Amino acid sequence: MVSFLTDVLITAGQVEKLNLREKISQIQEEIVKLKYDVKDFMDDNYIEFSSKLTKNQRLVSKAEILTKEMNELQKRIDDQIKIELSGSIKELQNLSQALKESNVCLHLSNQLLSLNECIKSINQYQEEQRYVDTAKSLCTMQNLLDNPESDLQDLEIYNAIKEEYKNLHDSFLSHASLLWDERICWTGLENNKDETVVTLHIKDKLENIEDLIRGLHYVNKLSDHLDQFSETIMSHIIQPIINEHCSVFVSKENIFTIEYIDKKQIPIYKSVLHNLKLLFRYLHEHFNVIIDDNQTLLMKMQPHMLEQLTESLTMNCIARTIPSSNTELKNFEPVVEETNEFQSYLVEIGFITEEKLFLKEYTDNIDKLFIDKICQDLMVKAKNIIRKDLHDSIKHIPETPLKFPNDELENEDISIHRYLNESSFQLPTCQISKSAKEILDLAKSILDEACDSSDASAVRLFYTCRNVFEMYAGLVPEHHKKFLETIPQQVALFHNNCMYLAHHLLTLAHEYRDKLPESLQQLNLTFTDQTLILRNVGSECFLEHMRYQRDIIIDILKESGLAALGQVSELPSSTERALRQCIRQLELLKTVWLDVLPINIYCRAVGCIANSMVEDLILRVTSVEDIPADVASDLVIMFNTVATRAPMIFPESEEIAQYVRKWRKFLELIKVLGASLKEIEIRWASGKGPLAKEFTAIQVKQLIRALFQNTERRSILLASIK
Repeated sequence: MVSFLTDVLITAGQVEKLNLREKISQIQEEIVKLKYDVKDFMDDNYIEFSSKLTKNQRLVSKAEILTKEMNELQKRIDDQIKIELSGSIKELQNLSQALKESNVCLHLSNQLLSLNECIKSINQYQEEQRYVDTAKSLCTMQNLLDNPESDLQDLEIYNAIKEEYKNLHDSFLSHASLLWDERICWTGLENNKDETVVTLHIKDKLENIEDLIRGLHYVNKLSDHLDQFSETIMSHIIQPIINEHCSVFVSKENIFTIEYIDKKQIPIYKSVLHNLKLLFRYLHEHFNVIIDDNQTLLMKMQPHMLEQLTESLTMNCIARTIPSSNTELKNFEPVVEETNEFQSYLVEIGFITEEKLFLKEYTDNIDKLFIDKICQDLMVKAKNIIRKDLHDSIKHIPETPLKFPNDELENEDISIHRYLNESSFQLPTCQISKSAKEILDLAKSILDEACDSSDASAVRLFYTCRNVFEMYAGLVPEHHKKFLETIPQQVALFHNNCMYLAHHLLTLAHEYRDKLPESLQQLNLTFTDQTLILRNVGSECFLEHMRYQRDIIIDILKESGLAALGQVSELPSSTERALRQCIRQLELLKTVWLDVLPINIYCRAVGCIANSMVEDLILRVTSVEDIPADVASDLVIMFNTVATRAPMIFPESEEIAQYVRKWRKFLELIKVLGASLKEIEIRWASGKGPLAKEFTAIQVKQLIRALFQNTERRSILLASIK
């Protein structure tokens, strides 16, 4: 019985295999036939471009029937493999491989038919203005053509279909862009400076434009249109609303209009927020289109606009509303409320989310922004003062002389008296720039403000006050560099300004220490370090100019002809002219400096420059080996002119000897140049006379040899000078 059952099953299996072979052969024949039919159909449409298109519904139906039969065969083969796995594996595998190959051919045929269906539907949808369906068909076609697992790329017809897809895609984009421009219309965008009105008109209903927008989204081209549209809105609507005085309104025809009134007039924040709200309400009404994932068109516009809108609105509008005084700060609450209301509206219409409230920094940190603006405005004000002309000056007169006690100090029965001059701790009379006084007044106003401020604000204001003086020391030499290098009056004024500010900085912190908030009183608040900085800057600048004036005089003397002294029998006329020019240069300094500098500084300055001139004259004469008598006589006359006019540059003529170190030596040289050997001997007085106080024995001998011929009398005198 078991043997009989086995024979029956084997016979049944063999019959089943024969049926499978026969059925597969039939299907393969049908597939080959279908493949050639599809190839002929596609060749007609995409290779030969036959004018007569064959209906392809029959081919599609036939392919579907074959697909169904192949699925049934595949199931039967799988079942047969399970039954006769041990005996017929190889044979059934061959059958399965043949079926898979046939399946690939059938799959390619289905893909080609699907592509053809897409092409037909695209043309039909465009005629019916179904832009979303058109875009979806284009996406489907693209996915079929670009599928890396497909073998379509190996077909000869692939390039032709690819080209057809490109043409359809470009045609759709061109048509969609044309419709976009027709339905979203602008006027007044021409590059005409006289253009005063710009309008935005949405010419179609929301449902009609919605299909176009979603179609552009599906082909990933909506972003390009939104970028251009957003840029136009920013340039021609939002920026003018924020920065210019303009009128905004929406007409009955749903036309948004902006009219430029005055491009130089800055609008108030209320007007800006109101007009921006009108704009976004208009956009919400006409672009409230849901695209995908509950995202609206306004949400899609946000990445293209938010950054520019944030920067422009905050910097050019909201920042201007930040108060600059405590009084304005108390009245700032309405600004915060209106700003928050505007942001809430943008959240309501879906343009931004709660996490992107871009004005939150201004509404939540007003105290910090308040003090930031005050400090910024103060630094700008200080910079403007610093840039003012230095020569616009006033006279500084010392305050009422200080009174010092003359009490006696008793220390172990020793009486000690302490006396201070009334001018102690006083800045002497001088000229200062008005800008220097303005800087000091500004610093005091900053400290006054700090006295009435909170601890945090007071600290900021105190250091802002310090920054003002640091900026003065650093910026004035740079901004007025050209004048400080060449104009003696301005460099003298800058020197006085630095000393004036440094003088007041010594006591400025002490003056305000008890007035500042208690927390600041515990800190080591001081300006003393800046005193040294200002003094060094002013002194160095003035000393540099003194070197400049000294070099002018030395350069004049180089061209005076004194360099050839001892080589010529008479001095050229240029010598006297050069000496007079040097004196005039010193007299010029007297004119511009005497009433500007403190008297002691003036005397030391001109005395130093005059000393350089005198020292150069002495050196040129004492280094010569031979001075003819006529030349010596001329030098006496010329040097006497210097000796007569040079003292006049000082307030008191006799002060020249105090401030010009080489002055007595210069006068003694004049006497030697015009003296006889006997007179020189008397003035030397065995090394104890006035000549010996100014010249060394070697220098006197050098002068005698240069002025007198070699005689016995000269030899005796030279021998006596030791």
